[in-house]
Amino acid sequence: MEDNVEKYIEGCLQNDPRSQELFYKHCFKDLLKISLRYHSNYDDAVSSFNKAMMKALTKLSQYRGDGTILGWVAKIITTTCLNELRAKSLYTKREITEDIADSFSISPEVYKNTTEKELLNIICGLPDATRIVFNLFTMEGFSHKEIAKELKISEGTSKWHLNNARKMIKEKFYNLNNA
Repeated sequence: MEDNVEKYIEGCLQNDPRSQELFYKHCFKDLLKISLRYHSNYDDAVSSFNKAMMKALTKLSQYRGDGTILGWVAKIITTTCLNELRAKSLYTKREITEDIADSFSISPEVYKNTTEKELLNIICGLPDATRIVFNLFTMEGFSHKEIAKELKISEGTSKWHLNNARKMIKEKFYNLNNA
């Protein structure tokens, strides 16, 4: 399959519509889930994904082969989602201290029997700002300092959203397991 991706990329660089379609489909299959993590509904997720793919296709000549092409496109998708959501100014100025943060940890046995689809539904059910911070911290590996800079919020606000996400996820897992 990776050989096909190389062919798609070559075709895309020559503005071949069929190659662009095949590259899009290849990325859609593997990367739509990134956009779904940031948006609360499928239509918005697909819209952001499509905008990101347009950017990727127009900037494909800038891809230098450092890492996988899917990793490169994934960064474009994440950035596109963040730019769209940042424009909505979703973030509240709440802060949390480190000692309070420790009380929101989730033990692994709570979610060991949860499917990927159930987990995605739980994450998609989080409030927008909280979901974005949770994704950046847990899925993308950003630090609170990086999140604060990217979203133009304080580190304390980032910590508050992360811990709010943990609290809400913990409650949803509890409800799932005790239903």
